[in-house]
Amino acid sequence: MMSEKKRMHPAAIVVAFFKQLRELLFPIIIFVFFGSSSGEGFFGIIYIAVMVLWFAGLIAIGVVSWYRFYYWIEDGELRMEYGVFVRKRRFIPQERIQTLDTSEGLVQRVFGLVKVQIETAGGGTEAEASLTAVTKEEASRLREALLYYKNKEENADVYGSKLRVQQESSVEPVEKPTYKASWKTLFIVGTTSGGIGVVLSAVIAFTSQFDQFVPYEDIINRFGMVLQTSVYLIASIVFVVLFLSWLISIVMTMFKYGNFTVVKNDDELLISRGIIEKRQLTISLKRIQAIRISQNPLRQPFGYATVFVESAGSSGGKESDFSTILFPLLKVSDVEAHLGEFVPSYMLTQSVHGLPKRSMIRYLVRLMVPAVLLSVPIAYFFQPYGYVAFLSVAIGGLLGYSQYKNAGWAVGKEQLQLSYRHLSKNTVLVRKKRIQSFELRESFFQGKRKLFTIKAAIKTGLGGKNFQVVDVEQDDGEQIYEWYSYEKKQGDVM
Repeated sequence: MMSEKKRMHPAAIVVAFFKQLRELLFPIIIFVFFGSSSGEGFFGIIYIAVMVLWFAGLIAIGVVSWYRFYYWIEDGELRMEYGVFVRKRRFIPQERIQTLDTSEGLVQRVFGLVKVQIETAGGGTEAEASLTAVTKEEASRLREALLYYKNKEENADVYGSKLRVQQESSVEPVEKPTYKASWKTLFIVGTTSGGIGVVLSAVIAFTSQFDQFVPYEDIINRFGMVLQTSVYLIASIVFVVLFLSWLISIVMTMFKYGNFTVVKNDDELLISRGIIEKRQLTISLKRIQAIRISQNPLRQPFGYATVFVESAGSSGGKESDFSTILFPLLKVSDVEAHLGEFVPSYMLTQSVHGLPKRSMIRYLVRLMVPAVLLSVPIAYFFQPYGYVAFLSVAIGGLLGYSQYKNAGWAVGKEQLQLSYRHLSKNTVLVRKKRIQSFELRESFFQGKRKLFTIKAAIKTGLGGKNFQVVDVEQDDGEQIYEWYSYEKKQGDVM
């Protein structure tokens, strides 16, 4: 019975222990450095005793937290009771639950368990609730109790019609649409992801924690003369560091997105991925708010793109701007066919209205003027090498022109398509009924040139997202506004 109070699997104690250990990693490492440098005898005994008590405390907290955690379903709500010193209760109505995702970390895989995350609309960057260790059978029962029957009365006719079709039809069931990313695809994803910057940042942040223990200055002074006399040595070291960071980022990407599979099951998308940590999430087609097609500067020249789903009740992840990856890598020419197969209500059109030529100067000025203002003092105070800073002006000009060329819009009977670029080119497909608000903005200088900024807002797990195109023709902006506000006569203006 789901109404009976239940505890998680005892493996939740191990999960909690490693989670706290990870959060306290830097203090523990620093303590180990101090302890190893302390003398033997009495101080050595104190050091060992503190370490033993520390780890024993982590285990004890995990055991008590597990023992005092209960969950159950009652009166159409998922209820939880938890807390070591202060008891807390949490009730989540079934109506608010949007998705129930499962994942398998190392600990869960050892015990044959899964982690369950419950997502709600407007739930923020984190899951609304989490059960860190339950059996796969229990996860299936929770999914059935919380999702499949929460709208039973509303969907009775739909279920009935499907049942009649299955009973009357003697034809074998149609194979479900499936997408599986190959290892070659994942290698290209890792190669062009730009993850090298993340790896370098992590290494720098990690090593900076030990500047009190590692004599960086002495090392630099010892090798300073060697480095000054060999430009090739400096270049080789930089190349090796960048190359190793690039390889690490590829390996991390392939481990994270290995076995990436998308299966369309009626009105749901089942997405699974991961080698070390397996994750599975379910996205209802009814909850999709928008489709975003992204091309970073490394992928666009080769005609590749990543397709994201913007969904209500899905927190996504920081690495993907809190969006859910639907297809990690596709040829742009194949995007339309894949959308038609998996999310047929969204259509990508190539007939996009660009921006007027008078908008181009504004895109150039926005990036080139700040680059000039920064380059002049650098060139003045750091001659002659400071003149290299003026390269940023040319880069700003190229990026500004690219932003101008890639910006555009298109509207159909029920869909708005917006294209824009910051560093990566993004194309957003939004159904009219999913747009929470539409805004036309006009600054003083835009008014002089008869230009508008158009902005569409949708609902996501973060509460909302905005997509905008800057410096659209004034007449075009009014046309889109009329389309959204139902003032325009019916018809397709795509």
